[in-house]
Amino acid sequence: MITDTELVIPVIPATEETIAPFGMLLSPNVLKPGLPIPFYQGSVEEGANLDFVCNGRPVIRTARISYREPEVIWLEHHKILTQVFIGLGNIPFVMVLGEPTSESVPDLTRVKAFYFPGGHGVMLWQKVWHDFPLAVSEPVTIFTINSEEVVDALASQPVPQDMATGDVYKLHVKTHTGKTIRVSF
Repeated sequence: MITDTELVIPVIPATEETIAPFGMLLSPNVLKPGLPIPFYQGSVEEGANLDFVCNGRPVIRTARISYREPEVIWLEHHKILTQVFIGLGNIPFVMVLGEPTSESVPDLTRVKAFYFPGGHGVMLWQKVWHDFPLAVSEPVTIFTINSEEVVDALASQPVPQDMATGDVYKLHVKTHTGKTIRVSF
């Protein structure tokens, strides 16, 4: 629901179909099985390589997220990086995603909130607007695959503010759209 000053978005289940405009659902299912690696046949079902892309060296790390207010203050996108977020264990999380665009401001009518069960995640397509995952109720550890360039740019910020550094384009939602986004848990 959009008003003059607020966008309230319901949380919907993350499925292959609902996530498709934003990225690739990562789940316990093997993606495109059938990669012909001859070792361990009969006990290992090999899946296709993921089309992960980044500038420079990939960075694989974890982040522990706890509950925060369901207001989306920041949205960002990357022109090159196909960032990955996976919830470890059996604790769910929510991600706010906006369809890919080269525009300097996301189209808020195309922003959605997705519920990911524990052990699931997403590899975002390039230029997908997103916020960092939200904890649903209890803390959850998120496994991320990123780029050194993006992590260094984000970590070099002395204070939270808009960014257009390297492959990071991050903006303060209310400042640029005049609206507040809230996730309706």
